[in-house]
Amino acid sequence: MAQTFGWGIQPAEGVEMWDARPVITKRGFLAWAKLILYPKKFALYRYMRKEFLGDKPRHTKILDVGCGTGGAIIELKKLFPRAEIAGIDVIQMQVDIARSRFIEYGVEAQVEVYDGKNIPLEDHTVDIVYTSDVLGHVADVQHWLHELNRVLKPGGRLAMFSESKLGQHAYIRNYLLRHGLNVDPHHEFHISLFSKKELQQLLSDAGFVIEKMYSTVWAKFFVHPDELYPALQSTNKFPLIKIMNALLYWIKMKTRPVSLAIAELYSFIEMYTLGRWIESQGYMILGKKK
Repeated sequence: MAQTFGWGIQPAEGVEMWDARPVITKRGFLAWAKLILYPKKFALYRYMRKEFLGDKPRHTKILDVGCGTGGAIIELKKLFPRAEIAGIDVIQMQVDIARSRFIEYGVEAQVEVYDGKNIPLEDHTVDIVYTSDVLGHVADVQHWLHELNRVLKPGGRLAMFSESKLGQHAYIRNYLLRHGLNVDPHHEFHISLFSKKELQQLLSDAGFVIEKMYSTVWAKFFVHPDELYPALQSTNKFPLIKIMNALLYWIKMKTRPVSLAIAELYSFIEMYTLGRWIESQGYMILGKKK
């Protein structure tokens, strides 16, 4: 069984490893119900599901750009068993782990390493491009987005989660950043972060029409104190905020896994209500090729 490295681990090579087990390992209605506790996946997979409804051909090709160790590919294969699914990533170790995971979970999919710039596929050969937590790590975003558009068929779907700059409504995190503390646990690797308007313009220029765009998570300070904990507790500044963060972190850790489920359920509700209008950090982008 392949080792699990965890989220955002930095091995000796100096790259950031993204490795998580799939949360969907079986087919059926319960798989979709389980996704309510994974709001980002629910929004993106539900949008992709539209490609399989109605009178459309059942053979659909999905490309996972930045597939990591294949967790999303395994989930997509369980949810859409008739689809042809492929993945590409820039790290050979992640691709090697993905291949062993496919054997472990009994799925068939193709993955390969690419240079992070040019997608090794012909024009207009993909029905759906899925990509999550990747754009912020891309050096030439304009070229990369045009590559996503190039391989999509006319009218093909783009299901993307993109990291972004802190939006105007991320009050506590913006306050901390203005005073010299970046609480983004992966800021070292985030080289291309944009505002909501900038993201919309980049996608439009690349040939996409955005159908929906949701923000997550506005109330991160209260819902995910564990993500802010390392940065806040390592500074001597912000004593009141540090105490609040430590208390929230303690409560969340002591009440796991109930606290995790409540946090994700809140995130799910927030995404489909406030998430349509607020500007926090990170966006679900549901779009199509023009």
